[in-house]
Amino acid sequence: MEAPNYIFVGLITVLFGVVRYFFKDLHNKFIESEKKSEDLHDKVVKLEGKVERLDEKMPSEIANLERIMELKFEQFNKQFEELTKAIRHAERTMTSQAEAFVKLLQEVKK
Repeated sequence: MEAPNYIFVGLITVLFGVVRYFFKDLHNKFIESEKKSEDLHDKVVKLEGKVERLDEKMPSEIANLERIMELKFEQFNKQFEELTKAIRHAERTMTSQAEAFVKLLQEVKK
């Protein structure tokens, strides 16, 4: 009768060994997934911080761009006014020279 007990004990030992192997594997996978979850959480926290910094930075950058555009527009207007003045001056000069030339021609004809 002792032989069947040894067989029974041997089978139970093998069965517990197999169950232990699967539980150990399951435990290792669980620990691994926890580490991955923590890594993902850390990455999400870092990304959220970057997004918040960008949100804080954007209004000031937009304001800077608006100011630059205003300055460029003012510079363009100033250059346009100077060009308009130069054209009017050239027009007046040419008109006065044309009138002087016409007077000179009239005097020469007399």
